[in-house]
Amino acid sequence: MHHRNDRLDTLSQVAYTTLMKKQYFFILTALAVLTASCASTPVVRMPATLSGSISSESRAQADAYGHFMTASLLEQDGSLDEAFKEYEAAYRFDQSSPTVLLALASLSFRKGQLDQAVLYAGKAAAGAPDDPQALLLLASIYSNKKQYADAVEAYRKVIALDPKQDDAYIYLGLLYIQQKQYDEAIETFKAQGKQNPASLMSPYYLGRIYAERQRYAEALEAFKKAAALKEDFEPAYTGMGYVYEVQGRVSDAIGAYKQALASNPHSTDIRRHLAQLHIQQNELDNALAQLRQVTTAEPKDYDSLVKMGLIYAEKKQYPDAVTVFGTVAKAVPDDLKVRRYLASTLLAAERFDEAFKEYKAILAAAPDDTDAILQTAYIYERRNRTADAIPFLEKALADLPGKAELYLYLANAHIELKHFLQAVDVLKKGIELAPDRDDLQFTLAIAYEKLGMRDAMINALKKTIELKPDHADALNYLGYSYADQGERLDEAIQLIKQALLIKRDNGYILDSLAWAYYQKGMPNEALGYMKMAIEKTGDDPVMREHLGDIYLKLSNKNKAREEWLRALKLDPENQKLREKFKSTGFGDPAELLKNQKSGAKKTK
Repeated sequence: MHHRNDRLDTLSQVAYTTLMKKQYFFILTALAVLTASCASTPVVRMPATLSGSISSESRAQADAYGHFMTASLLEQDGSLDEAFKEYEAAYRFDQSSPTVLLALASLSFRKGQLDQAVLYAGKAAAGAPDDPQALLLLASIYSNKKQYADAVEAYRKVIALDPKQDDAYIYLGLLYIQQKQYDEAIETFKAQGKQNPASLMSPYYLGRIYAERQRYAEALEAFKKAAALKEDFEPAYTGMGYVYEVQGRVSDAIGAYKQALASNPHSTDIRRHLAQLHIQQNELDNALAQLRQVTTAEPKDYDSLVKMGLIYAEKKQYPDAVTVFGTVAKAVPDDLKVRRYLASTLLAAERFDEAFKEYKAILAAAPDDTDAILQTAYIYERRNRTADAIPFLEKALADLPGKAELYLYLANAHIELKHFLQAVDVLKKGIELAPDRDDLQFTLAIAYEKLGMRDAMINALKKTIELKPDHADALNYLGYSYADQGERLDEAIQLIKQALLIKRDNGYILDSLAWAYYQKGMPNEALGYMKMAIEKTGDDPVMREHLGDIYLKLSNKNKAREEWLRALKLDPENQKLREKFKSTGFGDPAELLKNQKSGAKKTK
């Protein structure tokens, strides 16, 4: 049984929507924000005097002035209903004042009374046709009422009256974007940039439109122009970062976001995004540096803490990972995903008692958590309590009879305890439930081999390959089984070579191929592959014995004796090799090994 440690790539399996994708693909969000802000954009300022609007020369106009003053103060204090009543009172005394009408329109807009706002703003615009402020407010109200054609017309009138009204260009351009009239939007922002070359908004919004339209070279040029106008203009750098990302230029994107961060070092959103990009680049230390900053500023950002824990686990800094996961698990005890990360990390750190406790807690909350069941069984094995794993897994199977993985783990536990017949019985039941599981068939082949049932083993291996033609271990196992018996050697070599194509440089498969060539009477070919096998795998008693056999076939008795002695030193219980050593005329291996040991001591 093998522990399946959580990997950092769970970070990529989770669905993750970045800040910058939201910012650029949902460009209409900006429109809504800017349009909503129009309620206060054409600000209705309280005039020092209302000459030309509300004259103090008459009693009525004096009353109008007084109500207007009172309403303005109430509005500043946030008392909107009272302020509205006072504006209405001013209007009753002077119904021709554009200033009062604009105030009523603006406050109606703020209160969400859009029809009334249109009425007042329309009267103000009619009374002062050359006043762009009235038209700006009217256009904003139209936008909120989704009367976009009317809004466009109003903004165009503002621009015609006052070509230097930057806000009118911006809102008009964004309205065009909302209507997907991108060419008109581009022309509007270009016109704004032409009349005001120092404006950041023209290149910035042009960059956003170009990015939306996938005109990335133009988008970059526009964002760079905005940054040149104002070096600490963060949105220009985030725009560049987004474009670089889309182009797959991750290193350039990281550089752009770092510039954005230099403009706004307190932005945790940018830091989070930078961390994600560093993870993609496998720059884990840089990702950690950003995430530490984020969690220092926002200690309850548990998602960032979890990412830190996963990075620590990937770097095998298990104490740090356990600390982070433990902190999050304590804060959100019902989050089983975090508890699984904690348990998995404890297991990787071989802190088996703590891991066992965590998995038990997970199973108490989620009894059907198959992974927690399997990991608990694995811990039983690692604590030399495989016998306890069997009733535990049998109970799990009784509760969850449809889980094929449980049959596999239970069979492996029986194999470890040399209960081979029981393993076969369990595996057959699992195969009946899940006939397409190649891992069950392969484990059945192992159990049959342990029982000496070679024909059944061969059939199980063939079935495994039928289910999964690229099952390298089954291909190698079957090929070696033929080679070891000296039968079907051409087929054996072909099977093993197939396995080697799948698992290149695998020492055990190279050993099988060497042995197949040896059995075929091709010792020179066998020697090369066997040397490669030992180079890849290190000292293995079977490989050393095989190498000795090959040297003997090549009539190099000194080398053969040397390799067999190495094999016996690694596996002193190999009685067959001892007998072979003696029968070949190499003497008593026990005496030779004893002499080697004595000589080593003298050298020391």
